[in-house]
Amino acid sequence: MRVIVWVVLALGVAWGGYWFVGANVVENAAQNWFDKAADQGIDATQQGISVAGFPNRFDLTVTQPHLMDRTTGWGWDAPFAQIFAMTWKPWHFIAALPNTQTLIAPDQTVTLQSSKMQASVRLVPTSALTFAEAVIEGHDLQAKSDQGWQLAAKTMVAAMAGLGKDQHLGLDVTDLALDPAMAPTLGGLVSKLHLDAVVSLTAPLDRHLSEVQPQITAINLGDFHAIWGELSVTASGKITPDTDGLASGRVDFHFKNWRSIPPLLVAMKLVEPGLAKSITGGLEALAKSGPDPETLDMALILADGRMNFGPLPLGPAPRLN
Repeated sequence: MRVIVWVVLALGVAWGGYWFVGANVVENAAQNWFDKAADQGIDATQQGISVAGFPNRFDLTVTQPHLMDRTTGWGWDAPFAQIFAMTWKPWHFIAALPNTQTLIAPDQTVTLQSSKMQASVRLVPTSALTFAEAVIEGHDLQAKSDQGWQLAAKTMVAAMAGLGKDQHLGLDVTDLALDPAMAPTLGGLVSKLHLDAVVSLTAPLDRHLSEVQPQITAINLGDFHAIWGELSVTASGKITPDTDGLASGRVDFHFKNWRSIPPLLVAMKLVEPGLAKSITGGLEALAKSGPDPETLDMALILADGRMNFGPLPLGPAPRLN
């Protein structure tokens, strides 16, 4: 019996020692990241770093974190951020974010509010710490810009799973409430938004990320589906970078109740209001050439640095690399 007691005591002391050593490593790693963030072009400040959770968790809390990318002008502010990990699997952690956060864009500031927002990130427990999976979930989301617009959503789940050099992306949003100014003809509620895609990179995502800087080689859109008022949209296709790094490829769209499209393009400032009538006539001719005049098939074509949506020119193609 005494031997068992001493063994239990020894294991307890060893486990406690492991926790204190691990907690010190976690705290120092967080502090070092903030200290060296400037080397990556990021202004990063905080008002305190602490680790709790003895004996089975490492609970890292950063008070008043502020991040700002000098190159892009994007930043983030929050009253706190917390990261939790079980002591026996520190490569799998959960982040809890506050109900109110601030997203800083180059031309505006957006306040994010939610009743719950958390993320889970899992790495492969090897020396490379290769990315395996990430999930972010939010409830009762609201975004308000100092430019006057606002968005809201009942639920949002975004996920990314690493498959070597391929990253599988998923997104599901319910009851996305848009600012009425964005689409006055469709109403403000997108009842369903679903995305399933694979992004291929030149290298996997691991601890060498900052050195390798993986580039996009392809975006495969397997399934996109949105229901916006009476308008239903599905899409699939593939986009790759051309020799100049600009997006090139084709995405095929299928619309049900397509007559909302011209006023939507006007509301989104993609076309001039005076063109709405002629665009409607052109789309009507395309729809009548198919089996159902209330459905419409159109393709987004990206080629030679330009974008065209069916017969409609949309401007320069976005840059991928």
